[in-house]
Amino acid sequence: GARVETTDFTVESADENKPIGRIDEVDVLPSLNLVYRFSEKTNLRGSFTQTLARPNMREVAPFSLFDFIGAPLFTGNPDLKRTLATNLDLRWELYPNTGEMLAVSTYYKDFTDPIVFSFIPESQNPEIKPVNVPQAIVYGVEVEFRKGLGFISDKLSKFKIFSNVSLIESKVDIREDELAAIRTTEPDFPETRPFQGQSPILVNAGLNFYDFERGIDALLSFNVFGERLAILGNFQTPDVYEQPIPQLDFSFKKTFNERYTIRFTAQNLLNSNFRQTMTFKGQEYNFLEYQRGMSVGLSFAYKI
Repeated sequence: GARVETTDFTVESADENKPIGRIDEVDVLPSLNLVYRFSEKTNLRGSFTQTLARPNMREVAPFSLFDFIGAPLFTGNPDLKRTLATNLDLRWELYPNTGEMLAVSTYYKDFTDPIVFSFIPESQNPEIKPVNVPQAIVYGVEVEFRKGLGFISDKLSKFKIFSNVSLIESKVDIREDELAAIRTTEPDFPETRPFQGQSPILVNAGLNFYDFERGIDALLSFNVFGERLAILGNFQTPDVYEQPIPQLDFSFKKTFNERYTIRFTAQNLLNSNFRQTMTFKGQEYNFLEYQRGMSVGLSFAYKI
C-alpha cells in the first residue's frame, strides 16, 4: 500500500524583517509487509516502508526561545526541512503459550535530511540551533520475550516477566570543514559521530502480577539506555552526551465490582539524576545536571 501526507505550516515573527519559516510538501509513502507462517506458533515478518518526521513549529521559528531550567538559548531555523526515512525490518517470532512470546528482530534505517541540534559557533553565549545534515544510518538487532512463571511453581502462575534488549549502531557523517577544525585540538577524532538521540543499547524489563478474579494488576518495570549524543558540537565545541538514567517504576490497579478502580503509581523510584556531559582533551565536564525527583500518584475511577 501507500499513503499520501501533506505538510503545510508557516511560522512568522512579529518582526517583518526576519525570514518566514515554512514547510510545504506532499509526500507519497509506500509500504510493503509480508508474513510467512512456519506453523501456528511461529511467524517470519518482513517489511519495507518509507516514513517522514516533521520539525515542530518551535524548530522552524525565525526567533530565539529561552529554556527556564538553565539550558542554552534555543534558536529556530526557518530553512529546516522535513526528514525522509527508508526502513527495512525482519522479525522472527514464536508464541509457545497463550500470553508468551519470543522474538528476534533486525532493522536498517536510512535517513535523508535528518535534523540534529548544533551549537552556533559565532554566538557569544551558549546557543543551539536545529540543522539538517545530509544523511544518517541506523541499524540494529532486538531480542524480546514474555514468559509466565507458572513453570516454576503453581503459586507463581499469575506472575509474568518480560524484557527487550536492543543493540544499535548509528552513523552520521561530519562535514569536512567541521572535522578539520575539531582535529586541530583532537587529532584522532573519528570521521563520523553517532546519530543524535540514538543510544547504542536499550534495556527494558518488568515483572507483572495479574489476578482477574480479584481485579488486581500490578507492574514493576525497569528501563535504561546507553550514553547518547544530545547536542552536536560545532567546529571546536565538544559534543554533549546524555548519560544513562536507570529508571524504576511501579503501578498497582485494583478493580471493585467491575465499576470502581483505584490506581497507584510511583515513578523514578531510584531518583536518578538527569546529566549531560562534554569531554575535552580527555577531561569530562558537566554541561547540565539536575535531580528529576520521584513522582507518586493516586487516582479513582468509576465506570458508568
